[in-house]
Amino acid sequence: MEELIILLVSVLSGMATYAVANILKRGAVIASAIVVLSAGLLIPHFFPASGALLATAAACASYAGMISVENALNVLEMAVISLMTGILFLAASSAYVGIGGRLGTIAAIACFAWLGFKKIFVGLDE
Repeated sequence: MEELIILLVSVLSGMATYAVANILKRGAVIASAIVVLSAGLLIPHFFPASGALLATAAACASYAGMISVENALNVLEMAVISLMTGILFLAASSAYVGIGGRLGTIAAIACFAWLGFKKIFVGLDE
């Protein structure tokens, strides 16, 4: 059950960051800061047992949400990228704990995987 909540938090966090950055035109850094700060304050309050892990997953997906609008055309694409980020976060949750850059690396891998998917499957007719 905790894995599903992590995936849900990841999708919501990535979409929220993307929406604030690109739809509300606040910029990617401010958008990520708003989402990460909100997640860090609110999630541990509502989920005391796993709040830190969920807030970390939210931060990771928020980094993926900083993708440019040229690479993720809409919120639906961002939802897929965020889901991929959540899956990678779960797969790598025990690897390199405490090593700097792990969450950003997971986010970057998810974004690059999405771009590769689009290039292979969507760009065939070009």
